Amino acid sequence: MPFIKQFLAIATNEKSFVGIIGNPLANRFGLHVFRILVSNVICKIRTAPFFFLERRLRQSFAKDGVVVLENFLDEAAFLQVKAEIYQVLDQLPPAPVNTERGFGKRISHPQGFDRYDGGTLNRFASIEKNSPIMEHLVKKSRLSKLTLALFGLFSRSSKYSIYELRHGDEASNPDIQKQLHKDTFHHTYKLWYFVDEVTYENGPFAYSVGSHRSTLKSLQWEYQMSCTASSEKDHPNRGGSFRATPDDLNQMAFPLPKCFQLPANTLVIANTKGFHQRAFAEMGARRISIYANFRPLAFLPFAI
Repeated sequence: MPFIKQFLAIATNEKSFVGIIGNPLANRFGLHVFRILVSNVICKIRTAPFFFLERRLRQSFAKDGVVVLENFLDEAAFLQVKAEIYQVLDQLPPAPVNTERGFGKRISHPQGFDRYDGGTLNRFASIEKNSPIMEHLVKKSRLSKLTLALFGLFSRSSKYSIYELRHGDEASNPDIQKQLHKDTFHHTYKLWYFVDEVTYENGPFAYSVGSHRSTLKSLQWEYQMSCTASSEKDHPNRGGSFRATPDDLNQMAFPLPKCFQLPANTLVIANTKGFHQRAFAEMGARRISIYANFRPLAFLPFAI
């Protein structure tokens, strides 16, 4: 039974190199690369029914892996949304003290939860059903069209949270999300609606444009990484969120990450199969947004 369960994991979103997925022989025969290629086909099937929506942005997103939409809301709606976000954040309890390293556990609070990446604090708060955020942003028809057009998924309100990122002390407890990485082997998506200007000072999102695409060179790199990660139990990439260096990007012929400095009232959507990271910022700097994370089933060609 354990063997059957491990075997079935091949057809799931499991990314860690454990069980059969982490079998050295299976990866030498190309298991990891095979899963990437199949998930790519499923992704195309999932988005195909929505080919008539947002055609220009679909093409741009397919090419670059990221789209930026400035002035997403009209001025009145933007001001209402921003005011509500700050009102909710002001009512949150004091953040817990963190001493752990790496990707932290969720720490619940009445409005949502906190989680640390090293010393960096992530604060998530739920959004009220009849709030200005729901009315003007989350339930906005344009947003629904975008998620269907770009990645074939419905824009469910449960996906969205108020999100405050507060940078920590890199010297004492480094943030692992500030290392260049990809989230997993298949196409996954993150969305941020920024209500304040994003500058170098508050640590912008950085993305290697086009690195979500599976090219011959990137598949060769993925193959090498999978063989190494499955052979070494203490390898840093064994968890499946592969880390990369500038030399790795050069090997794959992908560009260095671009830092997205943005005006307030900007929506960003990124395919996090591509290489990305948080840019560095001073301790205590904040970045505030509405955030959503879409992780479709890698091998299910339906929008759920």
